Amino acid sequence: MPGKSNSYYALIEALRRPGCPICQQVDDAVRQRIDAFLYEQITVIARRDEIRNARGFCSVHGSMISGTGRMLGTAILQHDVLNDVLREISKVVPASANNNSAAEPGKGRQVMTLKGLVTSGLRLRPFAAIANAIKPRRECPLCEYERGTEANLLRALINNFDDEILRDSFAKSNGICLSHFRVALSGLSETKPDLLAMVTDIQLGILTRLRDELADYIHKSNGSYDFAKMGDESDAPLRAVRTVSGRVLHRDGRI
Repeated sequence: MPGKSNSYYALIEALRRPGCPICQQVDDAVRQRIDAFLYEQITVIARRDEIRNARGFCSVHGSMISGTGRMLGTAILQHDVLNDVLREISKVVPASANNNSAAEPGKGRQVMTLKGLVTSGLRLRPFAAIANAIKPRRECPLCEYERGTEANLLRALINNFDDEILRDSFAKSNGICLSHFRVALSGLSETKPDLLAMVTDIQLGILTRLRDELADYIHKSNGSYDFAKMGDESDAPLRAVRTVSGRVLHRDGRI
């Protein structure tokens, strides 16, 4: 197929797998972004500033950075964030010497304490200052990157939807999740409205079919009815979770 972009072929491949094709590709792109940072950009000041000012990654993306080969980069990154947080807090909280087992032999470790401020009557101001020091100064960099990647992938889907192979692959797939469907409708309606209308018609058909399969699953699972063997609807609840909620992370951060 001459003239087709890499995004086109990536979409075709993703549509053959379960789940939203945009979620799959976004996940791949974000993981590559994490690897690029931890292995290639850990010393780039601009990247470090972004993450430090964001107070690290959000909970979803933070769960994706762990891994055996990523431990050193993760340690450097988290040390950077926590060091900056404590530096900002130290501007409003006094320090006192604290001799404990964690300190170097013969040396007192400087620790911050609010006890003096609280007993002197300044109860609220330091707590608010600490909260402000912890507060992120910017959005999670991976959330920002993810949003731009989503828009580009959805634009590629819509712009290529006049292709019969892509259109047929989409119709046979699980469609896109509700989150990405909303992004396409609200943010890309000016791209190619005729093609977006085609995407929408097929997507609505997929959602209707999934809803009906869920109804069949519920009906067949009701103990008051005679036993009925599950058919295509047997995995409908799992497919529905991915459709309704989008990317679903496992405990180890996998999708």
